[in-house]
Amino acid sequence: MKHKERLAGLLRGDKIDRTPVSAWNHFYDQETNAENLAKAMLSFQQRYDWDFMKINPRATYYVEDWGVKMKFLGRENGKHLRLESPVKSSDDWLNIKTLDIKAGAYGEQLKAVNLIKDGLRGNLHFFQTVFSPLSVAADLCESDEAFITLMNDSTNLESALEQITISLENYVEKLMNIGVTGIYFATTEWASRNNISEEQYALYGEPFDLRVLARAKSAEINILHVCMEYNMLPLFKNYPFDILSWNKFEPGNMDFSQADKIFTQPFLGGLDHLGTLLTGTPNDVITQARESIAEAGRHPFMLAPGCTMKLGTSPENVEAIGQAVRG
Repeated sequence: MKHKERLAGLLRGDKIDRTPVSAWNHFYDQETNAENLAKAMLSFQQRYDWDFMKINPRATYYVEDWGVKMKFLGRENGKHLRLESPVKSSDDWLNIKTLDIKAGAYGEQLKAVNLIKDGLRGNLHFFQTVFSPLSVAADLCESDEAFITLMNDSTNLESALEQITISLENYVEKLMNIGVTGIYFATTEWASRNNISEEQYALYGEPFDLRVLARAKSAEINILHVCMEYNMLPLFKNYPFDILSWNKFEPGNMDFSQADKIFTQPFLGGLDHLGTLLTGTPNDVITQARESIAEAGRHPFMLAPGCTMKLGTSPENVEAIGQAVRG
């Protein structure tokens, strides 16, 4: 089967030739402009022949236009350095205004998505990563702890979330116009009981999430990614999405058999990006992959890392991801 046929068959519940597979990582030395990001993503796809592409932009693109200042080191193995954060007090939330999505870092991403679309020539489903409004608000602060303090105070937070949400709604609308398959909507660390209560997420997360996802309703496929350990997976059972992604290996998270009782959507994951993929052998990766396929059983399943692969993941282990389903 061709890549797009395989995904379509899985989503319809048809019998398909094998488990669909994909993976993604950062390209720290190439992700700071549209042309190089597009080239890196297309080269990665050409090398590993994944069944779909999850575009993996630099993780700070969504806050830079609101005043987060970064230093890009230009090294393959070097994460970017944050120099300045715009929100230090509850009064600073009032400085967060709706963005012109066609300019700045968001405009750069729209250009990269267009270049990737042209390079794929309609042969592959591809998804742009979009972070939740609450995630964006948190990353405007100097640290998670600083954001938690401001969230507990809550003064002016909803004003900022409103402006962020409007901006993301406009951004997703532009992505739909370009013709992405859909969005990969990520909660980052803000749907984890380590950082926030379910009551707080219901207040500051859910209503804003749903507005952004509503702008993606015309997409062919949307992916929801619930990050981190002790995540709130059941909280998302009524969200509109087509594929569910999380790392079942992290403490406090559901395994496939537990999630099967709540969700009918295909699961995306099954490989521990913090453990086996990073420190194991290729044979370990293949073993874990096949164990996850067996655990998923009759539930529709797509093999992938639980989240973005870490620096130091060997090319041999990345190759093994595909070998696990193609062998």
